[in-house]
Amino acid sequence: MKCLLSIALAASAWTAAAQGTFQAVLSFAGENSAFTDGTAGWTFQTTGFISVTDLGCFNYLFDSNPGGIEVGLWAPDGTLLASNTVTSASTLAGATRYESITPVFLDPGSVYHLGAFYPSNTFSVNMCVPLLGGSVVTSPQIQVRGSASTGSGFAFPAEEGGANGALYLGPNFRYQIGVPEPSTWMLLGLAGLLTLARQVTRR
Repeated sequence: MKCLLSIALAASAWTAAAQGTFQAVLSFAGENSAFTDGTAGWTFQTTGFISVTDLGCFNYLFDSNPGGIEVGLWAPDGTLLASNTVTSASTLAGATRYESITPVFLDPGSVYHLGAFYPSNTFSVNMCVPLLGGSVVTSPQIQVRGSASTGSGFAFPAEEGGANGALYLGPNFRYQIGVPEPSTWMLLGLAGLLTLARQVTRR
């Protein structure tokens, strides 16, 4: 009976914790070619609490940039929150290849910076500019502010020209909505305690 109860509690906790995973940028059109020796990407805000689970870059990049591309996520003050290297063998989802990271929780209202860097040579990356006819479709929780870049190396990409909706089509990310509810952690804790009690009783 204890075993069945612990399994039921664990299953309930798992269901409560499970969330769908979404991509930040879903599609784009009307892009223009660009080149940089540094980190290129974009800035954004969220409409609610989210958890970034994967960093990625668009698959088209590997046609002209073979090898690994480093992708980073920075806080508003320039602190690097997460990074990973994406390759042509990384997991493909839609138009983007991804590598997982330790989840990073983002707050609504803060401006975050996302960038990609190609260490092997000059980075050939497309740019999407609304004023030139470009368009980008994002998930509802993501609001693009503007393009961001740095002169050289893998470093914090500063926003270019403010919130104009433009972006370098290098990096992307996947996320889940919200943070675990306190009740979810309680269910997981109860399931763990019951499982431990059962093991102790058997001894």
